[in-house]
Amino acid sequence: MQTQWLAGVSLAFVPPSQSSFRYHPDPVATGSAVTSMEACSVCGRTAGLAYEGPIYGRDPDGRVCLNCIRDGSASASLSAAGSRAEFTDVGGPECAGMSPTVLDEVACRTPGFYGWQQEHWLYHCGDGAAFLGRVGWPELQILPDAIESLRQEHAALGWTPELIEEYLRELDKDGSPSAYLFRCRHCGTHLAYSDFD
Repeated sequence: MQTQWLAGVSLAFVPPSQSSFRYHPDPVATGSAVTSMEACSVCGRTAGLAYEGPIYGRDPDGRVCLNCIRDGSASASLSAAGSRAEFTDVGGPECAGMSPTVLDEVACRTPGFYGWQQEHWLYHCGDGAAFLGRVGWPELQILPDAIESLRQEHAALGWTPELIEEYLRELDKDGSPSAYLFRCRHCGTHLAYSDFD
């Protein structure tokens, strides 16, 4: 077996199960996790993969490992004002009718991600969608379903079709505006929303 390296650190000590989540399949690729030899501030073990994203709760005293996010101990440990810490905003009206179990897993046991403004999760087929990462117009070209969801997002805001198309062509994976890509875990439909600084 060949050892994989990331940022000069061997990934041989990171179990594959640590790096994948039902609603966030590859937090390393999306930038929500980085290799770290530091101890996790929740469990005290070497983090292996440490979380790099928003925490809506008490600030940790150091790194938080992905295992502590997965098992919910990070959410419980970082609670503030009587409520569990969350790693993403589960959303507004788009999560209406969603199972509390799904919302809890997305908010408290799944790594979140940074956006330009308030991040939120997307849902499809009665379940949370899988977050795939930031995308721009070039990456969206092969994802007509994601483009359509972005068109619908901005049409609902009253944008003209011309303004929407101009805006979509400006989307930049590494800049602003940017889109956030999700995939339905059941039917495979791609969804996206966008924001800007």
